[in-house]
Order: sequence, then structure tokens, then C-alpha cells
Amino acid sequence: MPRLFSAFLLTMGCLLLDGCRPYYAPKPTTTGDSYRPVYAAYSDIRTIQALGPQPLKNAGKIYVKDNYLYINEAGSGIHIYDNRNPEKPVQVSFISILGNQELAIKDSILYADNVTDLVALNIANPLNVRLVKRIENAFDYSAYPLATNVRFECADPAKGVVIRWEKADLENPQCYR
Repeated sequence: MPRLFSAFLLTMGCLLLDGCRPYYAPKPTTTGDSYRPVYAAYSDIRTIQALGPQPLKNAGKIYVKDNYLYINEAGSGIHIYDNRNPEKPVQVSFISILGNQELAIKDSILYADNVTDLVALNIANPLNVRLVKRIENAFDYSAYPLATNVRFECADPAKGVVIRWEKADLENPQCYR
């Protein structure tokens, strides 16, 4: 019996000690998708323009206000459609807002993100959108792509602000997310 108890203690001791080893995450693979940052100067990203209708390529969030549809073009801005005839919405204009992902509307003010800034735009007349206020650096600056388990070229703030990420064939990218 004492031998059986000793063997039990030895086995349990080994199991417990084995569980105390530090965990090392596996190294990320060097193959697969990789991303390169696309930069813009702060002066360029903070320029908001009302333009004529633009093609809808990468639709994001949709907001309905009165007789208008506001459709986010992920990373680029917001399309405005006249929706008085829901069977045939008519594209009215495009508000160029680099880095835009989100939008919300209260009364006649449209709130949108502009990379790191929060902007408030008066949309009382959708054909004449005006910047009302800008809160600079309202949002954290994410210097990495949204995708996970990918390698990417590390962002360099000296080159400007990252406005989007593009898939690229990179040789030994140093950053991983």
C-alpha cells in the first residue's frame, strides 16, 4: 500500500509541475494574408467636401432621415439619396469624409467619424452640407488592420495617418495581429 501511495504522489506531483510551465504562444506564420498601410496627411483627412454623386462600391451602414437615405461608403464618406420614391431612390450627392466608418443623425446634424476626429455636419439642406464642428482626436488611432491573425507592415506616423489597409505581398512583415 505505501508503494501505491508513493506512486500516486509521484504521478500527481509530475502533473502539477507540468502545469506550472509557462505557456508560449506559437509564432505566427510568415505566409498568408499580409497588409500594407495607405497613408494621408492630416490636412488631407480633415478636408470634408460635398461632391456630386459617386458610385457606391463598399456600402456600410444605412441611416434613414425624413425623405433621404444616408449610406456609408466604408472608409470614404457618405452617399445621400433622395428616397421620396422608395422604388427608385435618386443619388443626390456624396460627402467625402476620409476614414469614415460610422454615422448617426439627430435633428439636422449628421455625426460621423473622420479617422480620429468626430465631425458634426448640418444636413438641413442635403444639397448644401456644411461642417458645424470638429472635435480633433476624439477617437483612438488604430495603427493596425481590422483583420486578425495577419501580418502587416508596421505603421509609421512620420508618413501620415493610416486611412486604410490594402492586401499586399510583403516580404517578412514585422507586425502581427
